[in-house]
Amino acid sequence: MSSTPPALRALRERFPAWAFLYNPFAYRWFALQGRTITLTADTAAELATRVERFQSRRPLTRPQPRR
Repeated sequence: MSSTPPALRALRERFPAWAFLYNPFAYRWFALQGRTITLTADTAAELATRVERFQSRRPLTRPQPRR
């Protein structure tokens, strides 16, 4: 588990709009954005790939208010 802090630091530097956590009891990596978006993975590299895919599919604009 000695590679966990550097992996978290790298994820946080690469994706500053996301929060990253590692649960050592479940061996799971989590990426959080806002209140509703949570991505999980088995490794930090897999989580980075999932965040990239999510960002490429989702526009980064705010929804327009309903009239």
